[in-house]
Amino acid sequence: MAVLKLNDRVLDILTSARSVVSQLDLDKALALVLKKAMDVTNTTAGSIALYSPATATMRIAASKGFSRQFLSSREWTVRRGGLTDRILKTRCVTVINDTTNASFFSDSLAAREGVKSLVCVPLIFSQDIVGILYVDDFTQRTFSPSIVQSLEILASFASVAIHNARTHTAMKHQANTDSLTGLFNRRCFESIIGRELMRAERHGREFSLALVDVDDFKKFNDAHGHQAGDAALAALGESIRSAIRSTDLASRYGGDEMAIILPETNLAKAYNLFANRIRYGIEEGFSRLTGGRYSLSVTIGIASYPLDGINARDLVLAADRALLATKKKKHTRKIGCSRRIPESLIVAP
Repeated sequence: MAVLKLNDRVLDILTSARSVVSQLDLDKALALVLKKAMDVTNTTAGSIALYSPATATMRIAASKGFSRQFLSSREWTVRRGGLTDRILKTRCVTVINDTTNASFFSDSLAAREGVKSLVCVPLIFSQDIVGILYVDDFTQRTFSPSIVQSLEILASFASVAIHNARTHTAMKHQANTDSLTGLFNRRCFESIIGRELMRAERHGREFSLALVDVDDFKKFNDAHGHQAGDAALAALGESIRSAIRSTDLASRYGGDEMAIILPETNLAKAYNLFANRIRYGIEEGFSRLTGGRYSLSVTIGIASYPLDGINARDLVLAADRALLATKKKKHTRKIGCSRRIPESLIVAP
């Protein structure tokens, strides 16, 4: 009968494991693993922390049953001689039936939380530790060998799920990213602006589109060579990512021209952002990234939805016309708009 119960438990875990391994969304996969681990052990709390060997840090990626105060420290550096360090070095399951008797358990935060017993299972994929599964209880208790065995089986599938989800995310990112600048590619831009148009129309909101063009880039290439030109575009992409807001979306539109979508931003606000911060940030960031060896200036054309167009084609054309007009007139600010902005709306730098 005991063997039958064990086989039933293993079969139940394997059934759950199939769902975990097929889940390509990392957050969902980890949530499934944690729920099953807590069900198997009948514990009231648990977490999965992912390990970054480059920085020797752990970050809680899934959790349940802990207070907000406990979760405020979701990331920590592995402390030499501590519990996490012990697990990483031994690569073995660690069972603590009573935290007060464990000399290596000195996590004051967990102690304040009231954790009295726990099981820690390293998540290993291809000899590398990718994280740790923790199941915790607020009472002292003994975890049976069969329960620990069940957690080890679940952890092995969890490791595969983490690898699969990360690989899927990396491939998806690669498919959507321009390899040179690190910004979204043209195909992804068309998808993003399509979604932004639908969202803006549905909620009656405005948004702006800016085209950023490098001044005299052909001369730069001729003077320094195409290899330097590629390096310049890579630095430009990074400087754009650093200069824009977290809500803005930047893409390589073509050649040395980049497109930036600014959600919830009308024409005047977009102009002020570029005039007072973003354009300077792009040019200064580029100079810094190239060690001051090169300097590039950019010209920007801005248009906004819905006054300048209700589809992607019209918005791009409006922004492009504003950019070309600014280049032709050689404005000192090098920022052109599809329409005149009242002086009262312009914020001086």
